[in-house]
Amino acid sequence: MSGTRHVAVVEGRQVLYRRFGEGPAVFVLHGSPQSSRAVIAIAEACAARGLCAIAPDTPGAGRSDPLPGERPASADYARHLAGLADVLGLKRVGLYGFHTGAATACAFAGLYPDRTAAVALEGLPAWTEAERTDFTANYLPVFKPNWDGSHMAWLWARMEEQVVFFPWSSPTPQARMGYPVSPKKGVHANCMDLLDAGDAYRAVYQAAFDFRLTDWLPRLAAPALIATTEFDVLREHLDRPEMAGRGRAFAGLPEIHAACAEHLAAHPGVTAPPAPALSDRGFAVVGDEALAWRASTGAGRPILRLHAAGGMSAPIQDGEMVVTLDLPGHGDSAEGWVSPITDLQDWIDSVAAAMDALGLGDVAAEGAGLGGHIARALEARGRAHGGRSIGPGYGSPPAAGFGSVSLTPEWDGAHLVRAWRIARWERLYAPWHTRLPANARSPFETLNPSEIHRRAVGLLKAHDRWLAAAALET
Repeated sequence: MSGTRHVAVVEGRQVLYRRFGEGPAVFVLHGSPQSSRAVIAIAEACAARGLCAIAPDTPGAGRSDPLPGERPASADYARHLAGLADVLGLKRVGLYGFHTGAATACAFAGLYPDRTAAVALEGLPAWTEAERTDFTANYLPVFKPNWDGSHMAWLWARMEEQVVFFPWSSPTPQARMGYPVSPKKGVHANCMDLLDAGDAYRAVYQAAFDFRLTDWLPRLAAPALIATTEFDVLREHLDRPEMAGRGRAFAGLPEIHAACAEHLAAHPGVTAPPAPALSDRGFAVVGDEALAWRASTGAGRPILRLHAAGGMSAPIQDGEMVVTLDLPGHGDSAEGWVSPITDLQDWIDSVAAAMDALGLGDVAAEGAGLGGHIARALEARGRAHGGRSIGPGYGSPPAAGFGSVSLTPEWDGAHLVRAWRIARWERLYAPWHTRLPANARSPFETLNPSEIHRRAVGLLKAHDRWLAAAALET
């Protein structure tokens, strides 16, 4: 059972959420430094029990905008969640939370007892003051792009270490755990979550470290299941005095997911209405897949703007009448895109189908690189007018013998650094892989690390689909 992705706006801030099944509503809240991607299994378990599981990216994680302020607390995240419930038309809900999400769910239940049908709290933290002090000082370093891409190497190592030591920042015999190192696919997924969050990941984590169970557990009035698996790093928290013997340990994930889903189904909230649509952003369904889009609001003929190979849509500037699409397999359209894209006609067909889904008729079309080719083709088909290129792409892939340019995840994270190097060389040479004086860009684009970083993230989201797309840009 697969979920669908949607976008909501709460107090002016974007929230991306996933929705699974139909029935009484349950919020499914992920841990840190992850996104709603990490709770798909439990959301599917809830949907299989006749619930509508709604899994938002926590503000500042995944594709949701961060909360204001330097150090929001779990109560602030709970209040934001109540705002999301209002936007979605949910008066009374069940809640599941994992680690950070468990702290938020517990705070929500304490603040809004009349809106809480039941809670299932997996890995609810009960920190000691020594742990809280250590984690605040050492666990959350600033994540900032460096000119040489070294932050990418740090990121991969950080995500590997978190299953070897707890805390990851204390590589000592006492902190050594007994888990296997995560497979490269899992490490990569966690890296991509933090790349989406950027430095905002620290605020979400910090709220969980600031959480004090003694402030909230006495306020729990709804039916509550407090649990961990036997192998959870927070398993020992069940035995701490603050927990007052209320917790339960399960053998593994299938057992705890089944128990949480059963508990929430036994104490249902209100039935979730259909997901509301927004007029300025969302996902256009194309067959079994979806293209992320965003639009400015206002009267007038919009411009359909399409990005280059390996890219993703840039923010819309004030005053523009623009609709942007993340191309198939790129940006926020990358997740779940499995259809083969073998030639230019495939790209054009997918964009045209998205236009149909959005009801886009009378538009101008423009784009950079591959996006420009698609824009001109849409005009030739009579689907748009004024199709034009607004900038070049970055050229075709290098010839054989240059070396690996694959962005498929590798065991050592080399693909993360490779994406950064490609993004930087693209700004200095045309094509980027022919690094000769005659091919120097003059003047070259800015080497601002934040801009290079954004391009590198775009390349990583497209991964090897970028190669097929880049081959069409010449």
